Amino acid sequence: MKPTEEVLQDLTQPSNVPVHSDDALVGKVKAAIAADDEKRKENEDGPLRRKPTLVPIPQTELPRQFEVTLWDVLHTLARATALSWRGAGRGLAEHWGALKYTQALAGGHDSFLGLTDEGHRIADHYKSLQSGELGIGFALTLAEHMLRSRFPDHSVTIVPADTALRAGWALNSRDKGEKVKYRYRPQYFAEV
Repeated sequence: MKPTEEVLQDLTQPSNVPVHSDDALVGKVKAAIAADDEKRKENEDGPLRRKPTLVPIPQTELPRQFEVTLWDVLHTLARATALSWRGAGRGLAEHWGALKYTQALAGGHDSFLGLTDEGHRIADHYKSLQSGELGIGFALTLAEHMLRSRFPDHSVTIVPADTALRAGWALNSRDKGEKVKYRYRPQYFAEV
């Protein structure tokens, strides 16, 4: 295990993350949407609300090679996945959400972020969970960056969708209030 000082130093080193957003990717997403809509129609499920137009993210808003520190990604993930957004438990949940991945990723100014030896050695179940959560962390970090470039004079916060929706709707049978009749819910909202 690395010494604490070395881990903290690694967290602040910028690394590169490739961003893939082009017409070919938009075409693949549209094909997946069409297949999903067809399957929903066969199952007699109602149509999903979809974004009317899909376009690649302009390079002016998000460069194709984005420099980020592991610290930024982990804190974005931790803030977005903290169990409670009020009380003393919030800070601890955010802190643990960031720290649990410090030994799993490594990178540097002239390299791309990747798994460390320890990250490769973890059990498949945990690797799957880690992959999903880190994917969310990178996506939210890139979304925050893009929104800050669009709205430079505003603050950007990622909010868990359940936290926002619970303010007005019953999300499960234990909650009081109007029931959400729409089965699909986003996981996060960006508050600008």
